[in-house]
Amino acid sequence: MPGQSGYAIGWGTLALINAGLAQGKRRNGLLWFILSLAIGPLATFFIVILPPSNEPPRPMGRTEWLILGIALLVLVLVFYFTRLGGLISPLFHAGGG
Repeated sequence: MPGQSGYAIGWGTLALINAGLAQGKRRNGLLWFILSLAIGPLATFFIVILPPSNEPPRPMGRTEWLILGIALLVLVLVFYFTRLGGLISPLFHAGGG
């Protein structure tokens, strides 16, 4: 379907925006990014209505970096196997015979 690639890009962009909103409220941006990939606009709603955290933000630990790496790998694989990935891959094979 032609519109699915734009839908996926919009959903991923919303997840990035939600991560920024969460960090602005002193919450874990990575957690909200992953949650946003799952529930999208509902996560935006919850971020907006939740009050800012009183605790200072803590640095990401080893487990969070692992989760981030897995989430990015999943995003790359989804990107590659979606219609958008199919539109971009011929650009890399244009010169080969």
